[in-house]
Amino acid sequence: MRNEGVSTEALTHTPISATLDLVKQNDLSPDQVQQVQIRSLARAADILSDPSKYDPRSKETADHSLPYVIAAALVDRQVTPAQFTMEKIMDPAIRAQLKKIEVVADPEIEKVFPALQRVIVNITTKDGRTFTRQLDYPKGDPRNPLTDTEIEEKFAALAEGVLSKSAQKKVKDAVWNLEKVGSVSKLMGMMKADVRKKAASGTRESNRKGKR
Repeated sequence: MRNEGVSTEALTHTPISATLDLVKQNDLSPDQVQQVQIRSLARAADILSDPSKYDPRSKETADHSLPYVIAAALVDRQVTPAQFTMEKIMDPAIRAQLKKIEVVADPEIEKVFPALQRVIVNITTKDGRTFTRQLDYPKGDPRNPLTDTEIEEKFAALAEGVLSKSAQKKVKDAVWNLEKVGSVSKLMGMMKADVRKKAASGTRESNRKGKR
């Protein structure tokens, strides 16, 4: 069973994973990066990095844009649904990275596909350093599973704006100790949105005060 780390076009998953590995392991900031070269399949170069993908103006284009998801990974160090709001898609900090992304079709990678979903990511910094990561499977693949910490980070990103921090903690504690949860109904009950309810309650309270 595959637990995908990101919700984007399938051929972007391994490049995102490799880029995040390099950025986090070497603590690279966007301002340090001169170029990011993605060596992948021809279809990734042709379809996922055509000119329109360097100027995404919708979620549908952005989540099928290899340049965009890599730019978002550089800036935010994550690629989650939060990176596909229009505010994020048009974020100057992310858009400034798009021109740094180069996608190259690699014949050697074609030879091993689909057995391997290989990509090679080369990040060159402005001070002349080069960091390289070859990855054969994306994060979330059974052969490259998410760590417990990464699963919790993904959950937090998806729960943001829906569940409060305390509610998130209750869900995490329950999931990691499922044998102690009496029923599925009890678990599902913990997942009711509480952030929105609080926001709505606050609005009603404000309205009541305004009428006084």
